[in-house]
Amino acid sequence: MTLRSDEAFKKIEARLLTVDPNNRKVVHVFKFKVKKDGAVVKTVMLDLVKVKLYEGDDAAECTIILDDELLADIVEKKIDAMKALNEDKIEVEGNLELLYVLKDQLSTV
Repeated sequence: MTLRSDEAFKKIEARLLTVDPNNRKVVHVFKFKVKKDGAVVKTVMLDLVKVKLYEGDDAAECTIILDDELLADIVEKKIDAMKALNEDKIEVEGNLELLYVLKDQLSTV
């Protein structure tokens, strides 16, 4: 199944290639649960400790659950992530404060 967020993850992965592993500000592990028609269809790990992005369902400090279209719109800067969070379009499990840290990092994608 092709998802619109697949392109968003490619952009995030390309951004990771520019990160110097020895000079990082964010060293946390995030999990994205991407939903389509109300069901989780893809789980992606953004490991900023090891500086890699991969499909998987490992432990994370912050899990972000959102719709495929919404994730794509956030990365394409069509929708503000904090506005979507305030409108209950994003579910967060774990450390909510890390979402704010991630938002700043994704703004450079």
